Amino acid sequence: MSLGTGILIAVLGLFCFLLLLYLLMMQRQMIRLRQFIETLQEGDTSIMVPIDFQTKEVGKLIDEINLLVDQYRKNISELRRKDETIKETITNLAHDVRTPLTSIEGYAKILKNSESLSEKDVMAVDTILERSDTLKRLLNQLFDFARLESDSFEYHETMIDLNAILRNTAVSFYSNFEAKGEEPDIQIAEEEFKVLGDADAVTRVFSNIIFNSLVHGKTNYSIASWQEPEAYAFCFRNDAGDIAIEDLDRLFDRFFTTDKSRSKKTTGLGLAIAKKIVTHMGGEIKAELQDGLFGIVIRIPKAR
Repeated sequence: MSLGTGILIAVLGLFCFLLLLYLLMMQRQMIRLRQFIETLQEGDTSIMVPIDFQTKEVGKLIDEINLLVDQYRKNISELRRKDETIKETITNLAHDVRTPLTSIEGYAKILKNSESLSEKDVMAVDTILERSDTLKRLLNQLFDFARLESDSFEYHETMIDLNAILRNTAVSFYSNFEAKGEEPDIQIAEEEFKVLGDADAVTRVFSNIIFNSLVHGKTNYSIASWQEPEAYAFCFRNDAGDIAIEDLDRLFDRFFTTDKSRSKKTTGLGLAIAKKIVTHMGGEIKAELQDGLFGIVIRIPKAR
């Protein structure tokens, strides 16, 4: 082998080695870039694209990605700030309006007890009380949702009987069912369903669901509970009404309502509040349509 041939082979070998090293470094940089994108998809925007090896074009690509990440981080921070401002505004508004509303309700009740009122005046006072009660319910839902969203809702957990709470809540709506000429089919298990939880929060869940069924449903009301191997289950059903299959995934979204005209005086927060409380308890809540009936099914783990 001549000297020239040996040098050529050495140069080619060195070239192949450098090319292989370049490809390996480039592959490593692409793997790091892919891992970074996966981290970004999970919501972690606290890091920037790591640089192990770069060419001019790769460097420009990384710089552009880092600029986008920085802008994304700023946008998220601004959205969170605005979201907190909205929650605080809702909380303050609900609090400020409830005080005069309580006064209006109190004076209306005093006025209703007056013997000098005509039948027409009594009807007017009843309308005032009905509207104030509706407004109070809407404000309470706004207030509760704002506190749940900001994690300032206080849970006072003790051992509670879910079935006892469900019975009491169902009874509290008896006059509402009676006004509609309906009698719900009640199939609540006789045994105690004991778990660790907040009685007031669970009452809110059951109340919101029953109220929602009264607003949107017309017939075929039923309330049931039963035991499963790992959970206590509860089901609330009524006719499907104006609920479509495509609505099911959105029913628990805040402010969503199937009443597009907003004529039914609801905030679209009742089921969203119920879901937050049930989720806090480690349970699950879902909506379903079956044989022309709409249902809300809740499962609370017995482990609580």
